[in-house]
Amino acid sequence: MSRRKPQKRLVVARSSDNDKRRLRDPIPPKVWLTSLAGRASFQGYSKHKLDPRAFGLEPFAGPREDATYCDGHAQFGPRDLNRVPSLLQRGISSGLVGHNDAQGDPTILWTVDDNGWIYEARITIPGQAVYHGYPVLGTEAIARLVLARYVQHVYDTENKALFSSVQQLQERYS
Repeated sequence: MSRRKPQKRLVVARSSDNDKRRLRDPIPPKVWLTSLAGRASFQGYSKHKLDPRAFGLEPFAGPREDATYCDGHAQFGPRDLNRVPSLLQRGISSGLVGHNDAQGDPTILWTVDDNGWIYEARITIPGQAVYHGYPVLGTEAIARLVLARYVQHVYDTENKALFSSVQQLQERYS
């Protein structure tokens, strides 16, 4: 009996009209962002990994129709995990927080990596500010909104250390 090659995984852009995927407007006060940044943490989720075992995770058993893959799309590997806390801090301090809350925590956060990839972080454990994340594709409407707010933040704060991430972001998503 010969084996057939499995069908290619379908990657569909998440709904651009999803009301849950909106940036909070206006941007919360700095004290609120600082408090969130001090509490927020990351916990990996196998749904968004092509090779979850490489990240110390069990394989995902459910459907993956809308999944994007950290280690596939964005080439974010296990060696990059040590950068996640600073990426969370970067996104929060840039005001890249969603408008809905669950038990006092935003249900969605976004951040921008040095290589220009936008990551969306969804709440995993509400009330404890634990998030899991995945890359945002260039076809997703939220990418343009995140790009605009991030670029504005970087230039408003004149954070020269982030200028190259802005350049990479604009090349990737424009």
